[in-house]
Amino acid sequence: MNVINNISLTEKEYTVNVYDLDMNVSSTMMLICNFMQDIGITHGMLITKDAGINNSDIIFVLTRLHVKLDRLPDWHEKIKIESWLSPIKDKYVIRNFELSDSSGKTIGRGINSAVSFSMKERTGVTLDLDANRVQTLDREPALPHNFEKLTEVEKAEHEISLTVRYFDCDLYRHVNNVKYIQWCAEALPFDFLKNHTLHEIDINFRAEANFGDTVISKAAKGPEGGVFHHAITNITGTKDLVRMKSVWKSR
Repeated sequence: MNVINNISLTEKEYTVNVYDLDMNVSSTMMLICNFMQDIGITHGMLITKDAGINNSDIIFVLTRLHVKLDRLPDWHEKIKIESWLSPIKDKYVIRNFELSDSSGKTIGRGINSAVSFSMKERTGVTLDLDANRVQTLDREPALPHNFEKLTEVEKAEHEISLTVRYFDCDLYRHVNNVKYIQWCAEALPFDFLKNHTLHEIDINFRAEANFGDTVISKAAKGPEGGVFHHAITNITGTKDLVRMKSVWKSR
């Protein structure tokens, strides 16, 4: 491949601001996922432009996201995120993330998979491209990515219903992926959320929700302490839009 500019790896610095904090003056998993979404989309746009992919109807939507944090960054703290694509081997595009603090110590890792999606047809499509044109990095994945099947929530211990609002949707006109993580967490009791922090998620995005839809967020305890299994379903409870596993630590 004739590479003019090596853009296989990108990095960006982020700061935790006051409006990023929860009522415990803590940053959140959702904030970290927003940071990763920003650098991932920014880098993806550079890569697709460099590869000559110009179909405005095609976007890449997440199918899985796994994030594991050693700790959450503090208020005012600056963190650096590095991101890169693994070599493309099938229909899934694998993106990696490494988070480090100002001393250079790694404080978290993430990995996601995405597929091409037609905005017009609202369905996944096969993207006809030469993978060699896309700049990737042959580097150890940030996290193992077998992406095993997530546990179905058959009997919910906690459940809430939500209506998709205007500001829940993103530029692709469906619910933003980070909103699903928030909605999964919000099914848990207030006292639990107040006394625990979310340190790991593994989430499977199975179908989209759109403005005006009503969805149900369900959660059930896993066999391990601090672990919950989640599902977000349509209003009838017959279709899982999202499944997620969450791992929590006491504050």
